Amino acid sequence: MAETTGLVVGVAALAGLFNNTVECFEFVQIGRSFGRNFQTSQLKLDNARLRLSRWGKSLGLDDDVGDTVSLQGRFESESVKRAEKLLGQTLDLFAVAEGVSNKFKNRADPQDNDLVVYDPQTDLDPSMAKLHQKMRQLSIERQNRSSVWKLAKWALYEEKHLQRLIDDITGLVDSLVELFPAAQQSQLELCDTEVAAIGDREEMLVLREIAATQDKLLEQAIARAVNGAGSSHHVVFSGSGNSGLQLGHNSGTMSGFTWGGGGGS
Repeated sequence: MAETTGLVVGVAALAGLFNNTVECFEFVQIGRSFGRNFQTSQLKLDNARLRLSRWGKSLGLDDDVGDTVSLQGRFESESVKRAEKLLGQTLDLFAVAEGVSNKFKNRADPQDNDLVVYDPQTDLDPSMAKLHQKMRQLSIERQNRSSVWKLAKWALYEEKHLQRLIDDITGLVDSLVELFPAAQQSQLELCDTEVAAIGDREEMLVLREIAATQDKLLEQAIARAVNGAGSSHHVVFSGSGNSGLQLGHNSGTMSGFTWGGGGGS
C-alpha cells in the first residue's frame, strides 16, 4: 500500500515537472541579431517543445494521475525518479540560458538594437507563423493545467546559445523516450495526429527539415504523409468483351473516372 501511495505521489510530482518544463518554452524570446535565421530558430524551439509535450502525452501526464491501477501499469518507481531527474535537468538548462541572457543585457547599452527581440506573431512569414501557432497550441493542450509560475520573458541574443539549449533538451528528451519504451507506439500515433493538425503541405515540408535534425519520429510521419499524398496506381482496360474483377489502389484524391459495368444478355 505504501509503495502504491509513493508511486502516486511520484507520478503527480512528475506531471507537475512536465507541466512546468513545457511552460518554460513560453518565456523564451529571440533577439534581432539572429536576422533571417530567426524563423528557423523559432521553429526549432517550437519543435523541441512539441516533442517534449508528445512524450508527456504518451504517458498520460496531461490527464488525472490519480488512477492507481493505470499508474502501476505504466510506471515503475525507479523510472519515475529517473524521469524527474531528467526533467529537473531540463529546467536547469532554461535557468542557465536565462543567466546567459542576463549577462548579455548587463554588458550591452540599454539603447543597443541588439537587445530588441522578435515577436513570432508579427515577424514570422505568414506560413511559418501558422506553423508556429499550430505547434504551440498542440503543446499547450498537452499541459495538465495552467502554470502557477509567474515568469518574465527573457531573450537569447546569440544563435549558438539557442542551438546549444535545443541540442541539450533534445538529448534529455531522447533519454526520457528511452526510459519508457512501451510508450513509443503512442508517440508514433501522436506524430500522425500532429501531421494531420498541420495539414498544409508547404508547412509540413518546412517542418520536415527542422525535424530531421532533432525529431526523427515526426520527420518519418511527415515523410509518410507527403509521399503518400496524391500517389495512385491504375490499370486501363479497353476493347470489347472484357470481363472480370478490376482492382486498384489509391492514396489521395481521385476524380473524373468511372468503373465499367458488365452488359447483360
